[in-house]
Amino acid sequence: MLSFDVRFIKTVCDDTGHEHRACQAAFSVQAPSLTEAVRQAEADFCRQKHVQDWTIFADAVELVSPTLRAGAQTP
Repeated sequence: MLSFDVRFIKTVCDDTGHEHRACQAAFSVQAPSLTEAVRQAEADFCRQKHVQDWTIFADAVELVSPTLRAGAQTP
């Protein structure tokens, strides 16, 4: 299993019209693949926010795998 840090991001404008990326939620996920990590994180986010569609609260999903970044081999 690989470890993934998953963040849900929303782009918002401040009072001067400049865009900023705001993290709406972050999860650490253990999954066999990138695709499965996204699926698990989306389900967790929807449960947490009590919605069926995570895009109500976020524009994008960011994934980082500390395991892969550290040079670990993919099984």
